[in-house]
Amino acid sequence: MTNLRHHNPLQWFRANPLTVALLVTITGTFFYFYCAIPLFGNFREQSVTYWIWAICGKPEYDYGHGRFVPLAMVFLVFRSWKKITTSPRSSEWWGLAILVLGILFYIVSYRTIQARVAAGSIPFVTYGLIAFLWGRHVAKHFIFPLVLIYFAIPLPGLIQATNGLQVIATQIAYHVSSLCGADIIAAGTNIKSATGQWDALKIAEGCSGVRSLIALTFIAAVYGYLSQDRLWKQAMLICISIPLAIIANSIRVTTIVLIAEYWNADFAAKTYHNFSGFIFFPLGLAGLLLVSFLINGGWKREREMTTSRVIKSTNGDSADTE
Repeated sequence: MTNLRHHNPLQWFRANPLTVALLVTITGTFFYFYCAIPLFGNFREQSVTYWIWAICGKPEYDYGHGRFVPLAMVFLVFRSWKKITTSPRSSEWWGLAILVLGILFYIVSYRTIQARVAAGSIPFVTYGLIAFLWGRHVAKHFIFPLVLIYFAIPLPGLIQATNGLQVIATQIAYHVSSLCGADIIAAGTNIKSATGQWDALKIAEGCSGVRSLIALTFIAAVYGYLSQDRLWKQAMLICISIPLAIIANSIRVTTIVLIAEYWNADFAAKTYHNFSGFIFFPLGLAGLLLVSFLINGGWKREREMTTSRVIKSTNGDSADTE
C-alpha cells in the first residue's frame, strides 16, 4: 500500500486510485451484506443497518440517540484523518483472524435471526480488515469510533432493567419532596397526595431516566475521547455519567411532584412532564464538564495562577515603593 501523506481526504483519493478501487469494492461488499440484504425483522424485511435505525426510533427502547452514532463515528474518523494517512503501513495477519471472527458472528446472526449479533459484528469485520490491509498503526485510530456502534444497539432486557431506576427515582422524589413539606405517600412507583388533592403520579418507564442515562453515557464517552489524554480519565467520565443521569432525573421527578403539590397537578403531569427533560438533561452535561475540569487539575491550576498573580502584584508594589 502507498504511504503518501495527504492530509486532505480528497487529495488522498486522487493520489491513490488503486487503493480507492479496493476500498470501493470492500465498501460495496459491506453495504450489500449489512445494508441491502433483508434478513431481520418480523418478516425478514430489514437489513442490519435498517434494523438499527428502526429500533432506535422506537420510544420503548429509549435509544433515540442511536441515530446520531454514525455521525459521531464519521466525525471522529475524519478528525483523525491526518494521523491515519501518516501512520506507517504494514499487513497484520491477526487482522484476518478478527475479520473471520466477525464473519462468523454474522453467519450465526443469520442462522439465529439475531440482529444484535449481526450489528455487533461490524466492529470486528471493519477493524480486522483495516488491520489486515494497513496494519495496527492505522487500525488503532478506528477502534474508538467503531466501539461507539454498541451505543446504537439496544440491550436485551433493558425495559425490565428500568424497574430499578423507577424505584430509585420514586424514593428520591418522595424523600426530597417530604423534606420540602409535601404531604405525599409513595406506593411502589406511584406518588400521590396524602390528602387526595391530586391524582397519583406514576413513575413509568419513561420517567425511569434510562433514556438520559444511556444518552449521557454516550456523550461522556465521546467527550472524554476528545478532551482527555489518559484512559483512566475517559473511564472516569463514563462512570460518573451514570450517577449524574440518575441524580438529574430524580431532581426532575421531584420538581414534578412539588409542582403538583403546591401549584397545578394537571400542568405538572402533562405539560411540565413532557418538557422537563430538556431542562434537567443539561444538568448532567454540566456535571460532566465540572468533573472534566476537576480531573484535569482545574482548581489546582486556578490556585497556582491566582498565587502567581498575587506574587507578581506584590513584587510590583515592592518595586514601586523602592
